[in-house]
Amino acid sequence: MEQMVQPLFELDNVRITPHVAQFGETYYQIASIDSVRVARGKKLSRLALFVFLSGVGLLIIAVVRSYGSEVQADANFPFAVAAVGIMFSSFLVQLILPRRILKLILRTHGSDNEVLTSHRKQFILDVRQAVEAAFIAHAERFNLLTEGGPTQVPKSSSA
Repeated sequence: MEQMVQPLFELDNVRITPHVAQFGETYYQIASIDSVRVARGKKLSRLALFVFLSGVGLLIIAVVRSYGSEVQADANFPFAVAAVGIMFSSFLVQLILPRRILKLILRTHGSDNEVLTSHRKQFILDVRQAVEAAFIAHAERFNLLTEGGPTQVPKSSSA
């Protein structure tokens, strides 16, 4: 009868056991993982995207309102310049306030695999800790199998 292995960690399509790490539909054998690390990354800021799209919208409005006479084009020119300024300010917003993310990276057979990305720092750190605990459990199991059982410490003889 096969025993169910108690998971070391299980949450949000991530399951870590002493033998296997599962991330969504992808499985990694703990024995094939050389190392685990957490890397920081940046993604596009939603605020910067909103500011940029607002600038694009204002520019389109300025161009549409400028059709017709030269007087209308001259009247809408400051509006168009302001729209372009708003679009450029979105790049500054992205530089100052990017979305920060954390990536869990597994090294397997010489290649790095980005297996998990999240903005939740504690979640990523808990998964990394579970994978490290699986390394230890795998190493202890491997030592028990190769040495033929737990090592016994010889008792000291008192004379």
